[in-house]
Amino acid sequence: MKFQKLLVGVRFFTVLSLAAWVSVLFFVDPETSGLPGAAIFLGTLFSGLSGAFTLILVSLARRFLGESGASASFHALFRQGFILSAYVVALLALSRFGILAWWNALLGLATALLVEFTARRASIREET
Repeated sequence: MKFQKLLVGVRFFTVLSLAAWVSVLFFVDPETSGLPGAAIFLGTLFSGLSGAFTLILVSLARRFLGESGASASFHALFRQGFILSAYVVALLALSRFGILAWWNALLGLATALLVEFTARRASIREET
Protein backbone atom coordinates (compact mmCIF):
# COMPACT_ATOMS: atom_id res chain seq x y z
CA MET A 1 0.00 0.00 0.00
CA LYS A 2 2.90 2.35 0.68
CA PHE A 3 4.08 2.03 -2.94
CA GLN A 4 0.62 3.02 -4.21
CA LYS A 5 0.62 6.13 -2.03
CA LEU A 6 4.06 7.01 -3.32
CA LEU A 7 2.84 6.70 -6.91
CA VAL A 8 -0.14 8.94 -6.16
CA GLY A 9 2.29 11.59 -4.94
CA VAL A 10 4.47 11.23 -8.02
CA ARG A 11 1.41 11.50 -10.27
CA PHE A 12 0.19 14.61 -8.43
CA PHE A 13 3.64 16.22 -8.63
CA THR A 14 3.88 15.39 -12.34
CA VAL A 15 0.48 16.88 -13.17
CA LEU A 16 1.28 19.98 -11.12
CA SER A 17 4.66 20.38 -12.80
CA LEU A 18 3.26 19.91 -16.29
CA ALA A 19 0.50 22.43 -15.51
CA ALA A 20 3.17 24.91 -14.41
CA TRP A 21 5.12 24.21 -17.61
CA VAL A 22 2.02 24.79 -19.77
CA SER A 23 1.31 28.06 -17.96
CA VAL A 24 4.90 29.18 -18.54
CA LEU A 25 4.55 28.13 -22.16
CA PHE A 26 1.49 30.34 -22.65
CA PHE A 27 2.21 33.29 -20.36
CA VAL A 28 5.98 33.91 -20.57
CA ASP A 29 7.24 35.68 -23.67
CA PRO A 30 10.65 34.27 -24.63
CA GLU A 31 11.61 37.43 -26.51
CA THR A 32 11.30 39.74 -23.52
CA SER A 33 11.98 37.43 -20.57
CA GLY A 34 15.55 36.53 -21.55
CA LEU A 35 17.59 34.19 -19.38
CA PRO A 36 15.21 34.11 -16.38
CA GLY A 37 12.34 33.08 -18.65
CA ALA A 38 14.43 30.33 -20.20
CA ALA A 39 15.45 29.12 -16.73
CA ILE A 40 11.83 29.00 -15.56
CA PHE A 41 10.81 27.20 -18.75
CA LEU A 42 13.57 24.62 -18.48
CA GLY A 43 13.05 24.17 -14.71
CA THR A 44 9.34 23.45 -15.01
CA LEU A 45 9.98 21.21 -18.01
CA PHE A 46 12.62 19.33 -16.02
CA SER A 47 10.31 18.67 -13.10
CA GLY A 48 7.47 17.58 -15.38
CA LEU A 49 9.68 15.32 -17.47
CA SER A 50 11.26 13.82 -14.38
CA GLY A 51 7.86 12.74 -13.09
CA ALA A 52 6.68 11.57 -16.51
CA PHE A 53 9.80 9.50 -17.13
CA THR A 54 9.53 8.03 -13.64
CA LEU A 55 5.91 7.02 -14.21
CA ILE A 56 6.75 5.50 -17.60
CA LEU A 57 9.63 3.52 -16.11
CA VAL A 58 7.46 2.36 -13.19
CA SER A 59 4.75 1.16 -15.57
CA LEU A 60 7.35 -0.74 -17.61
CA ALA A 61 8.78 -2.28 -14.43
CA ARG A 62 5.30 -3.31 -13.31
CA ARG A 63 4.71 -4.96 -16.63
CA PHE A 64 7.98 -6.89 -16.75
CA LEU A 65 8.92 -7.30 -13.08
CA GLY A 66 5.54 -7.34 -11.38
CA GLU A 67 4.28 -5.17 -8.55
CA SER A 68 6.88 -6.31 -6.02
CA GLY A 69 9.76 -5.86 -8.47
CA ALA A 70 8.63 -2.36 -9.37
CA SER A 71 8.24 -1.49 -5.72
CA ALA A 72 11.70 -2.80 -4.88
CA SER A 73 13.35 -0.90 -7.71
CA PHE A 74 11.48 2.41 -7.35
CA HIS A 75 14.57 4.24 -6.10
CA ALA A 76 16.53 3.24 -9.21
CA LEU A 77 13.58 4.05 -11.48
CA PHE A 78 13.24 7.52 -9.99
CA ARG A 79 16.97 8.10 -10.42
CA GLN A 80 16.81 6.98 -14.05
CA GLY A 81 13.84 9.28 -14.73
CA PHE A 82 15.76 12.15 -13.16
CA ILE A 83 18.84 11.43 -15.30
CA LEU A 84 16.78 11.13 -18.49
CA SER A 85 15.04 14.44 -17.87
CA ALA A 86 18.35 16.13 -17.07
CA TYR A 87 19.71 14.83 -20.38
CA VAL A 88 16.72 16.12 -22.37
CA VAL A 89 16.76 19.52 -20.65
CA ALA A 90 20.52 19.83 -21.14
CA LEU A 91 20.07 19.18 -24.86
CA LEU A 92 17.35 21.83 -25.02
CA ALA A 93 19.51 24.32 -23.14
CA LEU A 94 22.43 23.71 -25.47
CA SER A 95 20.10 24.15 -28.43
CA ARG A 96 18.72 27.39 -26.97
CA PHE A 97 22.20 28.86 -26.74
CA GLY A 98 23.15 27.60 -30.20
CA ILE A 99 25.94 25.28 -29.13
CA LEU A 100 24.29 21.89 -29.63
CA ALA A 101 26.20 19.56 -31.92
CA TRP A 102 26.06 15.81 -32.39
CA TRP A 103 29.13 15.30 -30.26
CA ASN A 104 27.53 17.30 -27.41
CA ALA A 105 24.59 14.91 -27.48
CA LEU A 106 26.88 11.87 -27.42
CA LEU A 107 28.98 13.36 -24.63
CA GLY A 108 25.80 14.05 -22.64
CA LEU A 109 24.63 10.50 -23.20
CA ALA A 110 27.98 9.13 -22.06
CA THR A 111 27.79 11.35 -18.96
CA ALA A 112 24.26 10.17 -18.18
CA LEU A 113 25.30 6.54 -18.54
CA LEU A 114 28.38 7.11 -16.38
CA VAL A 115 26.26 8.70 -13.64
CA GLU A 116 23.76 5.81 -13.77
CA PHE A 117 26.42 3.11 -13.69
CA THR A 118 28.22 4.84 -10.82
CA ALA A 119 24.99 5.17 -8.83
CA ARG A 120 24.09 1.55 -9.55
CA ARG A 121 27.49 0.37 -8.37
CA ALA A 122 27.20 2.45 -5.20
CA SER A 123 23.74 1.01 -4.45
CA ILE A 124 25.04 -2.53 -4.95
CA ARG A 125 27.87 -1.83 -2.49
CA GLU A 126 25.36 -0.53 0.08
CA GLU A 127 23.34 -3.73 -0.16
CA THR A 128 26.29 -5.98 0.57
